[in-house]
Amino acid sequence: MPTFTDAFGARILIVDDAESNVRLLEFTLRRAGYRGVSSTTEPQQVSALHRENPYELILLDLQMPRMNGFEVMAALGDVEEVEKVAVLVLSADPSQRLPALQAGASDFLSKPFDLSEVLLRVRRLLEKRMLGAIAVPFVPAAAPPPHLIVA
Repeated sequence: MPTFTDAFGARILIVDDAESNVRLLEFTLRRAGYRGVSSTTEPQQVSALHRENPYELILLDLQMPRMNGFEVMAALGDVEEVEKVAVLVLSADPSQRLPALQAGASDFLSKPFDLSEVLLRVRRLLEKRMLGAIAVPFVPAAAPPPHLIVA
């Protein structure tokens, strides 16, 4: 379970083979106040990076050479010793929305993306993870003794 309590301090990884997309997303997130932003243009490095520095959120392009976003999500699922990470998938192909969500993505954004929508979805995904970290699991109360049950 994540232990962070400040969304702006969350560890965020951007994965896209297009350097221009990486730079734009990094700039946008940092300008909005996110301090833990890192990136890679090499999708095959994602599992190792996540193992070394567990991320709260990964922004993941689907269409990349050598290893696509679906393969990255599958590889992340194989990393058993790390917490399941929220994944915001980015794709120019809206028909990939359902397959991406079925493969384990937390959310989907179509390219070209609106930067204000990127920030909104990032914030919502991080808040959801923070709430999961502090939520107290529901434990049902013990049944009352039979003599206290009123029919």
